[in-house]
Amino acid sequence: MKKEDSLKKRYSIKLLATVISGLINAVLIAIVPKALGPVFYGQFVYLQDFFMKTIGFLDMGSSIAFFTKLSANHKRKELIGFYFFYSLIVLSLLIFFVYVSEALGILDQFFPNISSQYIYFGLFFGFLTWMGQIFIKISDAYALTVSVELIKIIHKIVSLVLLIVFIYYLNFSLETYFYFHYISLVSLLMILGWLFYRKKIFINNILMFIEHLKILIKEFYTYCSPLFTYNLLVIVAGIFDIWLLQKIAGSEQTGFYGLAYSLAAMCFVFSGAMTPIITREFSKSFENKDLQKMKTLFYRYIPMLYSFAAFFALFLSAQSDNILAIFTDENYTKAVVVLMIMALYPVHQTYGQLSGSIFYATGQTKLMRNISLFIQPLGMLLSLLLIYFFNLEATGLALKMIILQMIAVNIQLYFNAKFLNFKMKYFLLHQVYSLGIFALLAYSATLFVSLGTPLLSFLFSGILYTIFVIIITYMFPQIFALTKDEILQFKEKILSKIGK
Repeated sequence: MKKEDSLKKRYSIKLLATVISGLINAVLIAIVPKALGPVFYGQFVYLQDFFMKTIGFLDMGSSIAFFTKLSANHKRKELIGFYFFYSLIVLSLLIFFVYVSEALGILDQFFPNISSQYIYFGLFFGFLTWMGQIFIKISDAYALTVSVELIKIIHKIVSLVLLIVFIYYLNFSLETYFYFHYISLVSLLMILGWLFYRKKIFINNILMFIEHLKILIKEFYTYCSPLFTYNLLVIVAGIFDIWLLQKIAGSEQTGFYGLAYSLAAMCFVFSGAMTPIITREFSKSFENKDLQKMKTLFYRYIPMLYSFAAFFALFLSAQSDNILAIFTDENYTKAVVVLMIMALYPVHQTYGQLSGSIFYATGQTKLMRNISLFIQPLGMLLSLLLIYFFNLEATGLALKMIILQMIAVNIQLYFNAKFLNFKMKYFLLHQVYSLGIFALLAYSATLFVSLGTPLLSFLFSGILYTIFVIIITYMFPQIFALTKDEILQFKEKILSKIGK
């Protein structure tokens, strides 16, 4: 059997793909919101968010169960056939929900001021997006990260060219934008499906799962049943947030929130690339009962990736005015405060993704449910206060997201500390001082540089900010969970390559 690529190599290529994807997403953000306008862009954001959260509920953690079980044992081909069968059930339930709601005349209650045509478009878009995520999980489970990420890079570039053609050479509309996504997503699924068939991951006897059906249903039920309450609360709270914003403030404010979220998501480059890889490593380590390795991975990567996320997020927050001027037009100027706040979301999202992966890898789904019983009702209360009573619109939803994320991830951290037997004081202190340092440096660089255009101000502030961070990191390497020796070794490698 071919030796799988190392964690470092898989992370490096996934990081490269994520960086390229982030740059392409930046181009998309620069052209799509302006091309659609705040109202239609807001409708797209609402449909995307609604259906992805609904699918997340119907998923009920089964995709994580599928990923962890396939990662632990590659020979279990029946898992793949079973999960594709389950995905067809999910699609059928989505269509049934929309059709019945339309027949009963209550569709507008779920989708305020949105055409039923766009609702069906959003449904299939959400499903295809979810299937794309499942295919990526399969590739990560089989350690095909390098091959698949290279395919994704090429596909993303071709898709960008296609979108430019759609925008500048066709009558671009929300309908056309959905058609673009269909072409992009279906083509990616076909390419990956062909690769999996060639690698003998997909086999001809796709129905072999039937003879294991009872065992598989019991196995997934045991893993996912505690997540039913968890997912129910998450979907109700998540849809309540975006529904309340759409109902109270309208599509324009939803568009502002969606734009801020999309821009903030670009800060999730380093930790986002690491999440599926470290989840796989946690799963394998737990399968081998190697808790010490899990603890080592946690200490090594969580603070480091938190700081990388904070490095980008604080600069994005400080540069909110310039970024909106670069990426959008005057229709989005009111989104500046929303972006300034929402830019901070990826910072603690790093903990949410990476720290939370331990719960999935170790099957602690009951604990996740119990945490959710406290967090989600609190989140709904915050949304009601900030969006409805204080009338803060998109700014209110951004504030709610940040506050709730900080509370939730530190509760997770507490239980992870108990499970892996470490003191959480180090992680709490690191969260505070690293965030404070990056905030001071980012806003200082922004105040020092004010040039003729937003783009020049952004670029030169970024250069100055990066210099500040390099100096601070050299003086205090612990900000990135590094040691002085590691910094010196890295410096020597750079100098030796320059010397060559």
